Amino acid sequence: MYKEDHGTETHLDTTEARAGSRNKTNRNALAIGIVLVIIAFAVILGFGFLNTHHTGADKMSADNVADNEAAQ
Repeated sequence: MYKEDHGTETHLDTTEARAGSRNKTNRNALAIGIVLVIIAFAVILGFGFLNTHHTGADKMSADNVADNEAAQ
């Protein structure tokens, strides 16, 4: 490595320019994380947790529509 104190010229080798080694840990962690998120979303959709009949929102919406129509 060559760094000049008074000027702006700096020479770094490849490892120093990358600020570390060339391992694949970060790439593997990112890929595994994305796969796990996709699997989690598939499970959520598969079991139907996103359906509104579990929360009563469909009945509430129907009641609101009926109330609005009766008020008009």
